[in-house]
Amino acid sequence: MDSTEQLRRFYDTIAPDFDEGGFRLYDAALAISGYPNIPGEFPYEDNRGVFDYADGHQLLQYLTALRFHAVRWEVVPGTTCEKAVLLDVDTAAPEYRAFEKQLYTRVLHDLGFQDLLPQKQERQTGKQKEKWKEGAER
Repeated sequence: MDSTEQLRRFYDTIAPDFDEGGFRLYDAALAISGYPNIPGEFPYEDNRGVFDYADGHQLLQYLTALRFHAVRWEVVPGTTCEKAVLLDVDTAAPEYRAFEKQLYTRVLHDLGFQDLLPQKQERQTGKQKEKWKEGAER
């Protein structure tokens, strides 16, 4: 499984049995993004209980929006608080595509499917063999 699409499809296939609520996917995203506490980044929503019963997929929406600057902050009328309005993330952007590949690779590894993932060493060895082969043909 080399492409992001293959990784995502495989995750979607196994998720009902191995990650029903999406919390392992969210944990992998947290580890990659470096944000220690998503509810802390959204204090208004946190105080209103938005995250109390959220599953991993819902939490991932907030994390992804924060990570890719797809949040608009609006003042709540009659208060000094700001609420978050999540915008669409540009999923075609190279930065997002790299994040997504890293995310699905990480979660599948964490779920114990590392043997199905391409090994970094094998890829490097394959590239070295190709270079040596090209050099020998000259």
